[in-house]
Amino acid sequence: ECMKSFIGGFQIDMEMVHQVIRPMLLNLGDYRNLNLSLIQRLAYLAQLFSNVFSEKLCEQLLQHLKKWLEVAIVTQKQAAANGASKPGGQEQLKVAAAIVDLFHRIPAASARFIELLCKLVLTTERALSIEPGSLLRDPLRRYLARFPSETMDIFLQEQYSKEGQWSRFVEYLLHHEEGEVFRTGLQNKTEKLIAMMTGNTTSTNQLVQLGIQAAHPTNSKEKSEIQFWAVRFTSILSKKSPAWIATQQNLIETIRTLWDNETVYQEKHRKGDDIDYSQWKEPKLIVKILLQYFKYHQDDHISLLFDCLRALCGRFLTDFQFLKDFLENEVSQKYSVEWKRAAFFEFMRLWRLPETDPGNGGEFSGLTQDLKAKILQYILIPCFSWSFEHGEGDKLIGSPPAPDDENHTNVVSAFIQLIINPEDPFGTSDNVRILLLQFSCLLVDQGAAHIHDAANKKQGNKLRRLMTYAWPCLLSKNCVDPATRYHGHLLLSHIIAKFAIHKRIVIQVFHSLLK
Repeated sequence: ECMKSFIGGFQIDMEMVHQVIRPMLLNLGDYRNLNLSLIQRLAYLAQLFSNVFSEKLCEQLLQHLKKWLEVAIVTQKQAAANGASKPGGQEQLKVAAAIVDLFHRIPAASARFIELLCKLVLTTERALSIEPGSLLRDPLRRYLARFPSETMDIFLQEQYSKEGQWSRFVEYLLHHEEGEVFRTGLQNKTEKLIAMMTGNTTSTNQLVQLGIQAAHPTNSKEKSEIQFWAVRFTSILSKKSPAWIATQQNLIETIRTLWDNETVYQEKHRKGDDIDYSQWKEPKLIVKILLQYFKYHQDDHISLLFDCLRALCGRFLTDFQFLKDFLENEVSQKYSVEWKRAAFFEFMRLWRLPETDPGNGGEFSGLTQDLKAKILQYILIPCFSWSFEHGEGDKLIGSPPAPDDENHTNVVSAFIQLIINPEDPFGTSDNVRILLLQFSCLLVDQGAAHIHDAANKKQGNKLRRLMTYAWPCLLSKNCVDPATRYHGHLLLSHIIAKFAIHKRIVIQVFHSLLK
């Protein structure tokens, strides 16, 4: 500090500085002459007279660093072979870390040293098995912080991103309390993250980008590793900068396309046979990213929340309790009535579309039977139950009772007319049918006036459709699944409790219940 203040107010004769530095630089001829004291003096001079140090000196320091790291590896192996209680090579590593620390102080140390330095440091860490507590990491991070964009370009190339160790170092940079420059650098590389997720090249070589030269070859296992790290990096960024992920529509669409692939992605991760244990959490990270984006776009991307429920279909190796908690505590209790109505009508729109691509370019829902069941179970039924219990029923249903009119803005009318299909009561899977019967029970219990006018003895169309839908559950030859039969009986019991039903039907249902 004193020397900086002195230099700030007095012009130093640079020739004199050169005369002082020259003997020190002559000592750099042999790597064994380097010690912590000499490196410390060089570091102070680099802070005060940074322009004196040339690129040639950086190259010389790099050669010395290589030697010191080699000695550290040999010393550690010898200590291990001799059964030493303490790991060897620590003194050599301290010298090596001090050399690396010089690079961020020397302006002449340009971005061309990034790859060479990283290769030396990471190769040594692997040889010594010292990744987390390595003395070399902080000095290297300080140098890389001068070139965050170039650093990310190098680390995201497929020949490095497929290496778990290189990607774990990027993770260390992004997580670091002083890692904002790296996070910002990666946020500007969205196209690289998309390329990593879709199996395209991330090479910085222009010949590769133009298709003149072949990209670095990667097999399917390596592509899965690269994809995992792209998801992992995106997850870190979305956690550290939630507002950033809210603007990344292309990235979210890429992740969503990946997640929605039922035959390739979903099946692969449910089975877990060919997946490395380090990638087990990938589905969890994907759902967290999609959920983070949804929170900023909850009115425009309701179907995105539906897609997140694929996590609850089948069994994954990771845990999704956070998703269940969000649906229970946030969506059902805190979201507005307008949102709940919009969710219902979005579900109805998707329900009426074909499940798979019809092949004629038409729209399709992509909702499997299992996913439809989960939407009913975790979103619609809890949302409607909570609103009915808290006096929001009329607003939720959407219009005054008119049981004889078909009104597609009325939730009860739309559900009975467009989702319930009495002509084909077994057109859905058993789990969907059970949940439709549960939802019907809720509407009969809370919205009876919208289904049938109790003063009218003649059975209305809506009531008839509901009873016709539930009736096959009384016949054991039609309905084998016991849970489906029970729920059919439950709906008929709710109807009998609410409306004046013909005595013959009541007795028939009662007899069936007794069985």
